[in-house]
Amino acid sequence: MTTRVDAAGAAAVLARHREVTVLCHLRPDADALGSATGLTRALRAAGAVVHPSFDPGEVPAGLRAIPGTGDVLPLADVPAHEGLVVVLDCASEDRVGDWGRLAAEADEILVVDHHRSNPGFGTHLLLDPGAASTATLVTEILDAGGYPLDPETATSLYAGLVTDTGSFRWGGPGAHDTARRLLAAGAEAGALGFELLDAHPFDWLAVLGGLLAAARLEPDAAGGRGVVWLEVPHRIAGTAPQEDVESLVSHLRGVREAAVAVLLKEYRPGEWSVSLRSRDGDAVDVAAVAGALGGGGHPAAAGCTVGGDALGIVARIRELLA
Repeated sequence: MTTRVDAAGAAAVLARHREVTVLCHLRPDADALGSATGLTRALRAAGAVVHPSFDPGEVPAGLRAIPGTGDVLPLADVPAHEGLVVVLDCASEDRVGDWGRLAAEADEILVVDHHRSNPGFGTHLLLDPGAASTATLVTEILDAGGYPLDPETATSLYAGLVTDTGSFRWGGPGAHDTARRLLAAGAEAGALGFELLDAHPFDWLAVLGGLLAAARLEPDAAGGRGVVWLEVPHRIAGTAPQEDVESLVSHLRGVREAAVAVLLKEYRPGEWSVSLRSRDGDAVDVAAVAGALGGGGHPAAAGCTVGGDALGIVARIRELLA
């Protein structure tokens, strides 16, 4: 049975445990990793033994500017214990990866998430689809529990906030309130923003040009609203920096003639990680599309992992958007 909690309730769960494992989702983004490292630092400052991790555990180069990422363990190296497991930014259990042995030993499992598609799991759940980011929720938990925010903790959480709001292009007034709180605590915004949002190796430019030239526009798809899509084959997705591959969806999202952008990344042969973006989540809910394919997310930004060939997956997405 899963018990719903608010920030104060989540803080009370944390206070009951002196050993905590903090997990985020497969192929973490800055919100997942920033939330995990920020929470880890705050709990350690309060005297807890904390094991931050994700499956498999190799932090993407573009996210290493987030404080605390050097402490992240491979999931296989995390000891099972009878304390607490905190799961951050995971819309479903399968997004956590191979964590069964940790879940089996834990006394309690606290899930903190902001994805509307989350069905609810763990012993305790803080789920707020209205929150701009999971980092926002972690900030609220730390404030509710009286944990101090030092500059490094604030910087980690700011990383999640700035990226999940698209540099504050969406997220509402609450996102700016949280930003004010974190910046006042000493969050580093300038250099961090460059590393997370702008930086890439020079060699990527040639790869980027070739990939974008292969993008396809279907103006009649999605009920005439238009779809733009691009596949990144394994020979590129399997070798290029993950953050550079993931950034391609931002280029697709900017196409005026398409309300929906689809990026298919073949990280493993025959297995496609699909990113879906909608210019207007109220008009075209891509979370519903991702959900039909076994994934989830937000109405304007969602994803799933699907086996098969790219053309077949695109055809299925086209049907779901019709």
